Parts: sequence; C-alpha cells; structure tokens
Amino acid sequence: MELWFTAAMALILLGFCAATVIHGFVDSDHLWRDVRHDRNSHFRNGLDLALALRSFDPLGALALLERAKVWPPVHDVVLATVLLIGGPDHRLGMLPSLVGWAATVMLVGLIACRLFADPIDRVTAGAVAVTFALASPAFRLLGADVMLEGLGAALTALSLFAYLRCETAPNDARRWRFLALTLTLLFFEKGNYWGLTAVPLALAYAYDHRGTWLPQVPTRIAQSLRFVARHAWRDPLILACLVVTAAVLAIFAHGPLAVELFGHDVSLYPPGNLTTVAYALLFWRGVLAWRRHRAVVDTRLGIAGRALFYWHVVPVAASFLLPKRLSTFLWFVGPNNAPGTAHYNPWVAAQVQWMGFAEGFHVAPWAGLLALILAGVGAGSLPRLAPGARSIAVLLLLSAAAVVLHPQQQWRFQASWLFALWICSGVGAAMLLGRAASRLPARLRLSANAAAVALLAVAQAAAPISATAYMAAIQRRDGPSDLELAAAYLPFTDGSEPVAFLSSLNRNDFVRWTVRERCRCRAVVEQLWIDQAKSRDQARRLVADWIATTSVRRIVVIDAPDTYPNAVMASERMAGIRDAMQSQVRFASGAKIAVPSFPAEVTIWQLREGAGTP
Repeated sequence: MELWFTAAMALILLGFCAATVIHGFVDSDHLWRDVRHDRNSHFRNGLDLALALRSFDPLGALALLERAKVWPPVHDVVLATVLLIGGPDHRLGMLPSLVGWAATVMLVGLIACRLFADPIDRVTAGAVAVTFALASPAFRLLGADVMLEGLGAALTALSLFAYLRCETAPNDARRWRFLALTLTLLFFEKGNYWGLTAVPLALAYAYDHRGTWLPQVPTRIAQSLRFVARHAWRDPLILACLVVTAAVLAIFAHGPLAVELFGHDVSLYPPGNLTTVAYALLFWRGVLAWRRHRAVVDTRLGIAGRALFYWHVVPVAASFLLPKRLSTFLWFVGPNNAPGTAHYNPWVAAQVQWMGFAEGFHVAPWAGLLALILAGVGAGSLPRLAPGARSIAVLLLLSAAAVVLHPQQQWRFQASWLFALWICSGVGAAMLLGRAASRLPARLRLSANAAAVALLAVAQAAAPISATAYMAAIQRRDGPSDLELAAAYLPFTDGSEPVAFLSSLNRNDFVRWTVRERCRCRAVVEQLWIDQAKSRDQARRLVADWIATTSVRRIVVIDAPDTYPNAVMASERMAGIRDAMQSQVRFASGAKIAVPSFPAEVTIWQLREGAGTP
C-alpha cells in the first residue's frame, strides 16, 4: 500500500512540475516585476558562475564561490549546473526551487508514513500531510521562483528524514554520515535554515539520550575548568586570540575607525577581518589539541559523534577561516539583520506571522486553523510513535518561535520549516480517524479515510489563491515586466566592451544579468549607485565626478520612477543625473527609447571622438 502511495505522490508531483515549467516558459514575464527583488541577485550569481565555467575559468569560478558570504554557494552551484546544461536562460532559473519544492512534498509524505506501523494509518498520515503541502499557495509560488526557500526546505526535510533513519539504527555510521553531509549542504544553502534545523535536532537528540551524557556533565565541567586553570592562560595561541578578541570588542564599542598606514587610510570598522584572525588562532589551537589527543577524542565521540564531527563540524568550522565569512554569518543570523526602523514587539509579530500562515501558506484561515489543531493532536504523540520523532515537534516549535522573535519580519521565512507542521497534521488526522473508525473492517476504514482525505483535498483545491499568498511569496501580480525595460537597452549592449548604467532605481543586479544573459559572456557592467545622495546637487556631483574618471565608452541612462524607499528623493536623484549628463562634454546623447508601460525612457550616451580615456 505504501509503495502505491509513493508512486501516486511521484506522478502528482511530476504533473505539478510539468505544468509549472510550461507556464514559466510560456509566460516568463510574470516573475520579473521588481528590479530590486533578491531573485535578480540569486540568478545573477548562478549565471556568473555558469559563465565562468563555460569560459573555462576555474579561478574565476572559485573567486565567485569565495564571495558567496551573505548567501552561501549551494544554490549558486545548483543553478549554474542547470544553466550549463540548458544554456543561459532566465526561464530555467526556477528549476532549483521547483526541484526543492517537489522533494520537500515527497519527504513530507515519507516522513509522515514512517511514523506508523499500521499500513492504513501510514497512508492516511502521509496523504493528509501531502495534501496540506500541495495546497499551500505561498509555498507553491516560492517553489516556482528563483529563491532559496525551495532548496532550503528540501534540505531541512532531508535532514529530518536522515535523523529519523539514524535513530532507528544508531550504530550505522553510514546513516550518520549522510545526516552530516545533508546538514553541511544546508549550512552552505543558508545559515539561518541550518540553525533552525541543527539546534532542534541537537536538542531532541540530547533529550532522548540524556541518560548517557547527563551524569557525566559535572565531571566534564570540572575537568575543563582544571585544564583552563593549568594550561590555557600560558598558551600563546589562546592569549593571542584573547588579545585580538579584545581589540574587536573595543572597535565595536568605539564605532567607525580608520588608521593611517603608509600614507593611506585603512578602515578597521567593522572588524570583520580581525574577527577572522581571532577565530583562526582559536581554530589552530583546536587542531593542535586534536592531533595530540585524536584517539581519545574519537573514542569519546562514538559512532554518531565521529560522523558529525568529521563530515559536518570540520567543513563548517574550516569555512569560517575565509575572510569575513564568520562575521557575515553572525550578522546574518543575528538580530542586527533587520531594517533600521524595526521595533521588536512579539505580540504584533505573532499577529503578522499568523496572517501569513493562515492566508498565505494555507488556502484560507479555516485550513490554517485545521492544520494547527491536527498538528497539536499529532505533536503530543510523536515520542510514542518512532525513535527520534520528537525532533519534528521540536523543530516546529523552535522555528516558529524564532520567526516571531526575530526583528526581521517576512512571511516567506516560514517556508523552510512549515512542512513539520503539515507532518504533525497528518499524524493527528491519522490518529483521530483511526480512533473514530477503529471498529470498522479494514476496507471500510480505508474507504472512510480516503473519503476524508479527498474531501480535504477538494475543499482546498476549490479555494482561489489570495493576494496574501502572493505577498508572502513576494511576487507582484500586476505592473509592467522588467523584461520590457531590458528590451529597450539590450540592443545597445553586446558584451564586447564595458557598458555603464545610471538610474534612480535602488541597488539591483537586474541589468547585470540581462546584459550577460544576452551576450552569453561575462560582460563588464559598471553601475554607479547614488542611493546615498541626500539631494539633487549631491547626486549631480557624484555623477559628474564619476563621468570624469570612467573608462567606459557607452552609458545607458534609465529614467524610470522608483518608489523605494522614497519617491520624492528618487526623483531628485534622477534630476541630478540629468543635470550631470547635460553639463558634461565627454559623452554625446544618442538613441532615446521610450518604454510606455513603466513609463520610462532609456537614453544611450556614446563617448565623443577624441574625448580620450582618463
């Protein structure tokens, strides 16, 4: 029965994916309606990596991977692989997320199934969980986007699935290695997804195995304190680490700081590189200690500990040796990664997140409330169903709390862990239906459960996608496509020579990837951002100074409205750009292309003959 259920899931998901791909190729404009959206950066990162590999530039590819700090490189590598096979085409950009979405839904069903011994309960739990996952409009929209949520959810679900397999065979080193590698991939997909997974799994494991490690805690603490008292204060690496750490804290307390070195001002704020130096000293101290006591360490770690240490902890720890990666990671997962105007209010945050949960990630509030009630029924029974099942509820509760408590409030942050709630919902539904029909013959019981699942599926399928779902996925349903704007300037760019762009639009990667996709090359695209200009005159001076020093021969000026963050200031900056271009003499105005749908006007400025190069 479970085999038939798995095959049915695969066929349904194949149909969903095929329909999504066809729609994406037929109407690719619908996705690209905001030049500031993160999808532009994600696609550009994958495209640049693919183009570097296509041009047989391994050093350039490694440099791109090293620069992937805010957003780690797993998604870039997957997308680059897709673009290497299919060619540079923005319509292929959704495939990594789509594969991640489909894998998540499949894992939701498999995890829910494995929690029961009875075949009917197994299929019922899996079917209800998959029904909620398939019906989720925001989750489905994110699965058809060029974003990190799809792969992030898939790797999170795979980590949970791998952990449950480890707990059923705790002495199987291969299963623990698979879990470790999955967690490593999740870390290099996105740091906060990793934290929301690794911490719950660690807590669930520690609680389930508390009898083996808890009695040893007092002894281990005493041994560590004695070691620090005898040796640490004399260790030059630890002392150097403490000195550098003190310097980092002092710089943070002081604020922006620069020193003069060989006649040049060197900025020490923020002290990202100094943080890496302090960490490197401590890391090397750990390596020396491990080399000296490796046999003892391996014995105490045990099978699970060795697999996680060598296949997960070591790669993650080594990655922090790259410049500024540790400080960037700490900023990204910490409370400082939030808008400057954010004010922490947990009650308001809970209400905001509930709206996204009930109306965005579910077809309607009744579906969200039903999923929550069923999850409450199922979560309390998880520890009795299967070894390690407690981890599902722990992941759900901690992730929900983290999303509410973090000052960066976005509905899409629910996407990487909400599948855990749907698993619990499937468990709760199977338990309630099992009790209600416990006295029925097996065939009648199966029929009754199938009818209940079908009713749930039909009720959700009949509900239209709400505006909140598009808001949760950060997808616009109206307005002009940015590809119409790109069509105006792309005929004047061929990748053979550098080109520069000026506009009032806020920082974005849209023009870069459109130019490079068209020429299928690593075209040099220079962009001067004036979003820090506080007035029209300041914008004019910034542009004028840049024009005097730039070496490009062609400038594309995009005069388009911008409502982010301030339409009035954007208009002033655009006026400053026009003033600077009209007063300079190096470039001559050429073609002017109107884009009525925005409305926008694109002007091509060409270097005058004899103007020379600075």
